Amino acid sequence: MNALCCIALAALSIWDYPSRQPMHEKLRGQFIAALRTGDTETMTEVCRKGVELLPDDPTWRYNLACSLSYFKDQGPALDALEKAIDLGFRDPAAIAADSDLKRLEKNPRFRDLVEYADEMKRRPLLLGPMAVTPATGAFGETVTLGGHNLAWNFDVGCFDAKLSLVANSAGGNTGDLYFNRDEGQSMLVVTNWPGLTQVKLDREGRERGMDLNWPNMLFPYPVFGNCSRAMLGGQYWRSLPRALMTTDVRSIGAMHRFYRTNQIWVFPAVYDCQPLGTNGDVFASVTPYWIATEGRSWSDQYYLRAALEASRSFRRDTKRELVRRGLLAPTVQMLVRRSLRGVAGDADYLGPKAHPTAFPANGLDLPRLAKSAAEMTVSQIPPVAVLAGVGTKPTSNKSVWPELTYATPCACAFVLRAEDRERTFDIKAAGGEEFEFAVVHDDLGAAKLERRGRDAARVTVDRAALSPTNRVDLAVFAKNVGTGWGAPSFVSLAVVDPSAPYSDPALTPLDQPKAE
Repeated sequence: MNALCCIALAALSIWDYPSRQPMHEKLRGQFIAALRTGDTETMTEVCRKGVELLPDDPTWRYNLACSLSYFKDQGPALDALEKAIDLGFRDPAAIAADSDLKRLEKNPRFRDLVEYADEMKRRPLLLGPMAVTPATGAFGETVTLGGHNLAWNFDVGCFDAKLSLVANSAGGNTGDLYFNRDEGQSMLVVTNWPGLTQVKLDREGRERGMDLNWPNMLFPYPVFGNCSRAMLGGQYWRSLPRALMTTDVRSIGAMHRFYRTNQIWVFPAVYDCQPLGTNGDVFASVTPYWIATEGRSWSDQYYLRAALEASRSFRRDTKRELVRRGLLAPTVQMLVRRSLRGVAGDADYLGPKAHPTAFPANGLDLPRLAKSAAEMTVSQIPPVAVLAGVGTKPTSNKSVWPELTYATPCACAFVLRAEDRERTFDIKAAGGEEFEFAVVHDDLGAAKLERRGRDAARVTVDRAALSPTNRVDLAVFAKNVGTGWGAPSFVSLAVVDPSAPYSDPALTPLDQPKAE
């Protein structure tokens, strides 16, 4: 028996799923490739590995049933289908209409299983990762989540928290959740925020480290969170924001999902920029998915409290609509940036002043922030600019490393590796009725911006004018009739240079020499 099978025979906890997500994604890619070519042998082999990896997952069982249906003996396919139904795949219409299962439709057992799925869909799940019981409680009280309150979302690669809370106060932050992910190192005084609900994990979740570092859960309510942790030693030292954009970039998609489901996160930048950093600004990109703060532990508290102040200042109907449309986090981002001291109006907001790599200590006009939130009506809620397309085509490229570091709807990043001195990027925006494009970070004057119509722009970059501690950030803004400009989306352009005093090793090809 191989090692993978031995692992699978052990009972899985929901806490085991994060470590198995990478292999699941690999197998899913192999399965899709085999499906496109009609390679049923490979499909079946991959599905068996998927079942071994995640024995309680209904989707892998169902895919195995579909793959086995191409073989003469229908028994194994029907066995897999029955197990998939038991584990939660209970859509009788989808099962009956699936073209991969057409070979089974004349089998009486298949018809029985379709009826069985219809019967079982009205019964609670008792097995597998979808068998979840919502945690209950009241807003303003601490809620503890255990494994039985969490499902695993394979599409995003994160937990899906099931909560059902009731209101027992009229506090301004009623409906908001607070999650600390640094073992209380930088803990908010929750009692200062009436109505705010603190979320914790049970003992096993904490022992597994599932409440540490960057977020890993979707919630049905707005979340305000912080984490004062960083990787301080070794070659790959970095803050959590820089890690999310470099060494742990596979989590950036989840961060976008959290952003668009009303989660607001604050992390210290520590040594990745001034005032603590001695290497300058070593970020290779920025995103709107969190607030990075200058300094170390507790520097995050100021902006966390500012975000909570904005949340409790909104009119009830405005707050309700922001949450419904998944616009709470982008709107708070916009208000925080507009409330920075020195940002006086649209001209400042659409320029570098409002979009620092990390936000300065005590940098806000807090009364202006609260007033702006309180005055916003539903009709004034601004849209989110979406990066509908970012294209570039170097004429020469000897590098084996890709230039695209990540691409998400509101942030994408490139490391310019091709030898072309001049690079051109065409950017197309969506999500609003009117758009603005601005270069908001370009210390060395390397970029030139040209509008290309209502919803597009071109930025031309002199690659030779960039250094590993001086990148280009282009911001894209959107607004509708009656609204102001919304939160920015970013396109970041950086370079690596192993001969420079500092160049991020996470972005440097291994075959290039390092600085002495």
